[in-house]
Amino acid sequence: MNKERIQLNILIILFISFTAVSLLLPGCGKKVSPAERETEVRYAEQADYVWSNNWDICLPELDESAAEGNEYVEIDSSHSKDGYFYIRYNGDVDKIKLQLFSDTSITYTYDIKPGEFTVIPLSLGSGTYSITVYENMKDNEYAMVYAEDLNVTLEDEQGPFLYPNQRVNFDEESDTTALAKELTNESVTELDAVAKVYDYMIKNITYDYYKAENVQAGYLPNVDETLATGTGICYDYAAVMAAMLRSVGIPTRMEIGYSGDAYHAWVSVYTRDHGWIDDIIEFDGVDWTLMDPTFDANSSDSKGQGIGKLLGKGKKAEYTTMYNY
Repeated sequence: MNKERIQLNILIILFISFTAVSLLLPGCGKKVSPAERETEVRYAEQADYVWSNNWDICLPELDESAAEGNEYVEIDSSHSKDGYFYIRYNGDVDKIKLQLFSDTSITYTYDIKPGEFTVIPLSLGSGTYSITVYENMKDNEYAMVYAEDLNVTLEDEQGPFLYPNQRVNFDEESDTTALAKELTNESVTELDAVAKVYDYMIKNITYDYYKAENVQAGYLPNVDETLATGTGICYDYAAVMAAMLRSVGIPTRMEIGYSGDAYHAWVSVYTRDHGWIDDIIEFDGVDWTLMDPTFDANSSDSKGQGIGKLLGKGKKAEYTTMYNY
């Protein structure tokens, strides 16, 4: 096919590029549709509901026989209803970019490793996704080799935030998975489970200022490495917390954007009783309020009031979400 050469001035923003991940394991259990979730919420209001971390981890399934495309690109969208698709680049160029957007959303850019199927989250919900794949020709010149519109109808809008991806990468053997099970073993509600994970994070992970100053473009979190070293940047904090909560069945968004003028990462969680608890959440033993696990972990206040100390009591940080993963 004739390649259409396109001059792109791609801005490589920290935290945006993806490396490949190819997980060929079964999907998750205990998932429920939105209608079933509403039924369970109503039931929970009428009876004593007890949450359990007895959850079969959601892991992507690849159906290579269902993959379609052209001589350069294959896409398996057979599980788009679950919130992800697989893509593989089969050409001979090393530097590959995938861009996608839905409706008027901001464009998401991912790095694709040649020769391997990579799982891409459909984190913008149901709708039509425009997918374009580019080969790097030289410098910032790229040639488009594939374009497709993918119509997506999610069975569960929370689905994309239960599976692993390049930024929130875990599986059944991950240390984060084992730790999450241990931490939440006696939890009887999602909020208690979130509190246990959050409490562990602010007490055991410290901010790595050297890493923050020297991190390279394209960096991706390694959640088990962060646990082992006990240090990380905000990107690592958010990835570890999201990985642990997803592994016990709590839908969790890792969000990337701006806290004031600072590029930053944080999390939102979904509970059956409250729906999405947006932005970042802090637990003071009674109430959930805005929090940032990075700020709280580095606060001198042992009660975890980092945002309050930095910005003034009762004052919320201004968070602007750009990307959800």
